[in-house]
Amino acid sequence: MKSRIILSIVIMFFLGGTNSQAQLLKKLKKRIEQKVENVIVEKTSDKAAEKTSNTLDTIFEGNVGNTKRDDKNKSSKQNDDQVNNNNNESDEYSETEEESSEISFGVYSNFTFVPGNKLLFYDDFTTDAVGDFPAHWETGGSGEVVTTSDSKSKWLSLVRRSGYMPTLENKLPENYTIEFDLANNGYGIGKPNSKLFFAFLSKKAYSMGAGGTLADVEILLSNTGFKVSNVENFGGEVEVKIGSRIDREMTDYLNNTVHISITINKKRLRMWVNQEKMVDSPNLLQANIGDYFIVQAMDVLPEKGHFVGISNFKIAEATEDLRSLLLKSGKFTTTGIYFDTAAYTVKKESYGILSEIAKMLKDNPGINLQIIGHTDSQGEDSYNEYLSRSRAQMVKQILFEEFEVEYNRLKFIGKGETEPIDDNDTEKGRANNRRVEFVKI
Repeated sequence: MKSRIILSIVIMFFLGGTNSQAQLLKKLKKRIEQKVENVIVEKTSDKAAEKTSNTLDTIFEGNVGNTKRDDKNKSSKQNDDQVNNNNNESDEYSETEEESSEISFGVYSNFTFVPGNKLLFYDDFTTDAVGDFPAHWETGGSGEVVTTSDSKSKWLSLVRRSGYMPTLENKLPENYTIEFDLANNGYGIGKPNSKLFFAFLSKKAYSMGAGGTLADVEILLSNTGFKVSNVENFGGEVEVKIGSRIDREMTDYLNNTVHISITINKKRLRMWVNQEKMVDSPNLLQANIGDYFIVQAMDVLPEKGHFVGISNFKIAEATEDLRSLLLKSGKFTTTGIYFDTAAYTVKKESYGILSEIAKMLKDNPGINLQIIGHTDSQGEDSYNEYLSRSRAQMVKQILFEEFEVEYNRLKFIGKGETEPIDDNDTEKGRANNRRVEFVKI
């Protein structure tokens, strides 16, 4: 009944349409197709769904009375069959769970962060016991894995005056990215202040004082806000001393969780808090600064009610850009498109790489892409296939609606856990397997 009402409204409204409405109708057609199919997949048979989709095409393309379908809609039956048959090409929704397909992605013109394409380190502390220090980190102080009442994640709790270093086999490369979630709580009027330093060292050490020539970004957690305070370098190998006061205070970020994104390109350091660029220093990392990275806590006092934690920590080497990879090999893969856990909502920190993909497509009008979703092996096979397909479809929808990539240049499928590229028994391996692949078609 619901689909009949929607269809009747569409017919009455659009039979009188003019040519000047063509672009509006095209975009609105896709929205209505998706909403109608969400209803009819749950309420009707495949045959009824195909008939309704066909009717929509004749309305929006000005072919009332002509039941001939275009190539995209010829695959509608195959798309519905995707629920029962893995890896068929898909181009429409076929969810059996109720979840909104509305996009609230947003546009962030200053958020140009693109994560590296070769994963070097990942830790979400899934396999670490609460109360233990995590297995893949090093410190000269103390800390432990904890959970919180308002998050499903596990966190490495940073305490007192301790430095925390991820365990890596080698020094960091010239070009890399760092991302993590940073939570803070227990700050405000009458509470003591704390500081954090994101420090880039020239030699391995668990504190900034022992790190040789180094550079750092200072974060102040005060009774008034979350402040990015200073950017500086110092030590005997620094050729040009840099010390900049930022003093950018954000009250909304205090007693909250933010996403930190950092890009290192040789000497240049850029840092974003959520989607806002806070630091862009082109000559900060001189000499061997940046071979190692630590998070240094200063005066984080649990007995005073302080909590500072990090989670979903990722370091990736930036090798070739996605345009070069696509033109050279015909495909590229990214772990830098992020989704809510067990859902297909695209997180806002994915904006940078989606923007790059859209720009590449607009600069190369002859290239069309198939978007392939992949998951790790956690969860049931059938659910992983459904989830990967829904995520790939949502990437297509965002590229179309937010970045105005032509709808028919993008196809999508989901392969679930069937094509792992890494070991599903490790956190890093699972992170590598949770990826989105783009292939020229």
